[in-house]
Parts: sequence; C-alpha cells; structure tokens
Amino acid sequence: MTIVWALIVTAGAIAFLSGARSADATQVWSIYLVNLVFWSGLAVTGPAIAAMMQLTEARWSPSVRRIALTTSGFLPVAFVLFLLLSLGGVTLYPWETTPIPAKQPWLTWGFFWLRTWLGTGALFLVAMLFVATLLRDAVPPDDERERARRNRLAVALLMLWVVVVSLWGFDLVMSLEPTWYSGLFGGYFVVSTFYTSLCLLSILSVRANARGQASIPPAAIQDVAKLQFAICILWMYFFWSQYLVIWYGNVPVETRFFVRRFFVQPWQAVAWVVLVVGWLIPFAYLLKRLTGRPPQRHAPLIVVALFGLAAIFLERIFVVFPSVSAAAALPVGARDIAITLGFLSLFILCRRGFFNRVRPVLNLPHTGHH
Repeated sequence: MTIVWALIVTAGAIAFLSGARSADATQVWSIYLVNLVFWSGLAVTGPAIAAMMQLTEARWSPSVRRIALTTSGFLPVAFVLFLLLSLGGVTLYPWETTPIPAKQPWLTWGFFWLRTWLGTGALFLVAMLFVATLLRDAVPPDDERERARRNRLAVALLMLWVVVVSLWGFDLVMSLEPTWYSGLFGGYFVVSTFYTSLCLLSILSVRANARGQASIPPAAIQDVAKLQFAICILWMYFFWSQYLVIWYGNVPVETRFFVRRFFVQPWQAVAWVVLVVGWLIPFAYLLKRLTGRPPQRHAPLIVVALFGLAAIFLERIFVVFPSVSAAAALPVGARDIAITLGFLSLFILCRRGFFNRVRPVLNLPHTGHH
C-alpha cells in the first residue's frame, strides 16, 4: 500500500505542477489552498488535543492521547507546503497587485508572508517539541519538574494554536476577498478545525482497536464521541453567530459574501450538503448514541466522523472558491481530484511513517512484548 500511496502523491504533484503554470492556475492554487489549510489543521490539532488532555490531567485514555499525537508526522511537510503557497500569492490574493488603502499596513506582501511563515513555524516547532516530550518513557507520578515542563509546553502550544489557526482563517482565507470581513471568522476557523480533528481521532481510535495496535475500552471511544458531539454543536453555533450579525446588519459589503454562496448555484447546493452531512446527521446520531450505554460496535461512529471530515472539506471549498473567482466552478475535474488525493496520500504516508517509527501506543517501557 505504501507504493500505491506514493504513486498517488506523485500523480497529485504532477497535476499541481502542470496546472500551476496553465490557464487554470487560479483553480489549481485554490484547491491547493483548501487542501493545505485542511490537512495542516488536522496535523497540528492532534498535538493540541493531547495538550488539552495534559493540562486537564485527563486520565480516561492514555492510548487516545498518544493516537492524537500521530498526526504530527505531517508537520515538517506541511511547513514546506506553506512556503510554496507564496508562489501562488499573485494568483490568489488581489491586494498583492492592487492594494486596498484601508488595509495596506496589514496586507502587504512582506509582512503577510513573514507572519504566516513565522507563526506557522513556531506553532509546528512547539507542537513537535511537545510530542517528543510526551513520547518519552512514562514519568513517575511524583516527578513534579517534568510535569511542570510538559504543562508549560502544553500552554505554549495551545496559545500558539489558537492564534496561528485564527490567522490562517483571517489571512489565508478571508483576505482572498479583502473587501469582506468578519471578526468571528478566525474563531470559526479554529472551531471547525477542532471538529475535523475530533472526527479523525474517532476514526483512528476505532481503527487502532480493530487492528490490535491499542486497547481502548468502549467508554473511552464514547468519550471521544462526546467531544465530537460538543464541538459539532459549537461549530454550528459559531457559524450561526457570524451569519446572524452580518444578516441583520444588512451592510451590502458584508451580506454580498453570503448572498453569493446561499442564493447562487452550485454553492447553494453545497451549503445544504454541508449543513445536513456535517451537522444535522452527526448531531442526530450522536445525540442518540450518547444517551445509552457505550455501544460495542463503532461502524456508525466512523461513518458519522467521515461525514464531518467531508463536510468541513466542502465548507473550505465553499468559502475559498467563490472568493477567488466569481465564475469559479466546483473542483470536480480530474486535476482537482488528483491534487486532493495527493494531499490525502501524503498525510497518510507521513502519519503512518511516524506511527511505525515511534510506535506511540505500543512503546511499553521495559517490556519486550506487546
């Protein structure tokens, strides 16, 4: 399978490189940006979830925490991909060629990319340091110094995570349409990224159990499902709060953003798919699941988690594409699919390589067997 994933990555890279210099460059850079923020968000939020568990002294499942760390395998590659994004700056960001006077101090080429690279680099570095610290052998419960060190790293990681992922929302996505703005968009971006990461954690936890890579009790899987349910509601709350303020304000410069997406096809159809698949179905299923005893079968949870991941990926397309070009079409061409599958395969390869190298769940200290 590793060879298959590597071939898909190669095909995606070829599709991207040929497309970036073609007449379709706008479409190609748009799908690149969608994939970059989606997969990088998943990669860095895994360690952030582990940091939350560290600070709250969550002891309900050490295995779940260690599985969350495995997404960090993609971080070094993601940073290189962030550096590459600047090559598409002129294609994606209109203010690079026609500055907007009111926003010129913030949206200037040098300052924009410098803060993106420095912020992202600092976040990824702290995340990798935190992961390396947690993957050491078990620390004795009375080792206060090591616990304090881990807590300090966890605090730094979470603060950077909130600030930098918010800036990805504000800078990389919202500035695609620099005349539109929403003060809530950064927070919305963080919450939706958190939601996808919990969906992924549900899938990885169930699969690790099924493959015998970890022993996670049904109650711990249920706890991950509870978190997924809570953040699913928070995501919709953030969306509604943002929508409501702009809609009742009825300022044309702000409402135009929503009108273009909710009353024009194909984006109107995408909006309904995101709402039903990403929120309504997961909400209804998880509400039912969390009212009884933890079930032994987790196939429906995996399906619902996949729905959440697919819906937020569609939501990223829904936000990015109409901003870049009013005539943008849904990215369902062979090149768009090849680039997306390339990112997916690269993420799987990086995570799998990290898992095989570190054995995060199975590295039981001082034993020669699992």
